[in-house]
Amino acid sequence: MIWLIGGTSESRAVAVALDAAGLPWLATVVSDRARQLYEGRSGAVYVGALSPDAIAHLVQSHGICCIVDASHPFAVDISQQAIATGLPYLRLERPSSAIAPSTLCLPTWDAVLQEDYLTGRRILLTVGVKTLARFVPWLHHGTFWARILPVEVSMHQAIQVGFPSDRLIPMALPVTIDQERDLWRSLSIDTVITKSAGQAGGLDVKQQVAQELGVRLIVIDRPAIAYPQQTSVVADIPPWCQQQVRARETT
Repeated sequence: MIWLIGGTSESRAVAVALDAAGLPWLATVVSDRARQLYEGRSGAVYVGALSPDAIAHLVQSHGICCIVDASHPFAVDISQQAIATGLPYLRLERPSSAIAPSTLCLPTWDAVLQEDYLTGRRILLTVGVKTLARFVPWLHHGTFWARILPVEVSMHQAIQVGFPSDRLIPMALPVTIDQERDLWRSLSIDTVITKSAGQAGGLDVKQQVAQELGVRLIVIDRPAIAYPQQTSVVADIPPWCQQQVRARETT
């Protein structure tokens, strides 16, 4: 059995490729919304966060022989925990977008938590609900909004960490260029803070709108993870998985 760490559009493409190759797989995601990515596919889907103990149980109970990690580039914890199992591991790394000269790229979240970037600004955060707590101590320095997924759990998490409910913008992904432009204009946004999530994460759209409207776009770089093996090509994955399955069968 192949463990597919999913929740992204790329992970659905992997599931399709594994089905075409006749390979058995189990996907793990953190929300019911993400489960829908695999409708009509052959694999089972586990929904929920995974602790190290839960991962150990999953590996043993399902006879996992290898791991394909197609999680979000910022899903550091699950990637590191999967690597720590010692099983054959292949990362599907989402291609990065080219950074425009007008875009400011910073290495870490701590780097953006500075007065020069936040004080007196009208800021839209598209950073993921789990990151909002970092900005709560700065809410009185500027005017902040946060775009989150339109699901109850995201609303609850944001409010629980102290983000004002009237500054939350529930919005389904992907966001079109017209939606992005209209939102920024309606709120008179002058700064947008986002993650280096590639084209699939809407970075190309944000850069285009930022240039059109003269908005400062701040992009936080991806965490540095030493992946044992990685590829950006979905077609590479079935042959690699077949090799791991054969190796398991001969041991």
